Amino acid sequence: MPYLFTCPHCQTKTEVEDRFSGLAGECVTCGEPIELPNFAKQASPDNPKTRENKFLSSLLAAGVVLVLILCLLFAVVRHGSQTVTQLQTNRARASSIRNLEKIAAALNAYSADHGTYPPPFTKNQAGRPMQSWRVLILPYLGEEELYDSINLGADWDNPDNMSVAYNRVPSAFSHPDGSVGRIFSESAYYLITGPGTLFPATGPLGPNDVIDDTTKTLLVVEGSPTMTTNLWTEPVDINVTQAQGIGGNNSNVGGLLDEGAAAATVDGRGHYIADTMPTATFRALISPRGGEPLADDTLD
Repeated sequence: MPYLFTCPHCQTKTEVEDRFSGLAGECVTCGEPIELPNFAKQASPDNPKTRENKFLSSLLAAGVVLVLILCLLFAVVRHGSQTVTQLQTNRARASSIRNLEKIAAALNAYSADHGTYPPPFTKNQAGRPMQSWRVLILPYLGEEELYDSINLGADWDNPDNMSVAYNRVPSAFSHPDGSVGRIFSESAYYLITGPGTLFPATGPLGPNDVIDDTTKTLLVVEGSPTMTTNLWTEPVDINVTQAQGIGGNNSNVGGLLDEGAAAATVDGRGHYIADTMPTATFRALISPRGGEPLADDTLD
């Protein structure tokens, strides 16, 4: 005969068949450890009453399985949304880091050929910005055909150049998280420029110019500076004065991932930086020659 057992932890009442008598396990409701009392009755297998009990036990077992399935469905409905959201967040973070590592590799390949990193943008004779560094590294991203389609002798906002850029966006420049509401043609990745960075007004540095640890010197970061066209070829980056830590009203770094931002260092490795990192530590990561002491696990 089935036995009515009450969980001592959650007080859930469950009918349990004889064959589970005296066994230990976990409560199907609260998951706490339980031990069933030895309530099974001794009966002969040939006894009609025993056969009846076995039949009833089978029905009860089927009922227990149904209860477990219903509990599982409840758990999926209750927690599934949160789990899916976390998986999407982790996937976007990992994909963004991979994009940054591709860009860092292209920047380092450009530097190997030209002696320094590319300038944030080229200039015409009047000093007006022409082509962004993103255009200059296209051949190192495997985008030679796209590179050849852009008129480097014309401004970036030349109608023909803009038409090419709007219709062909390199995947490495697009943020993988579509939920952040970015326009598809906009770049998600930027250099940090200005005094004390790898890209000062006097001209870009190269890896060999870095005095600090290259594993703790930022090369390219996720960001969301103000743009006029939301076009990846637009020569816009993040000035060091706009890089006051991760996210917030005083920084253009981050803003695309929850609770932090992805970045790549001079050695080509991608990292996720939490927005709880102190501003002083983040500014030390920007500096290639500042000599600031940083712990080995700063970017771990």
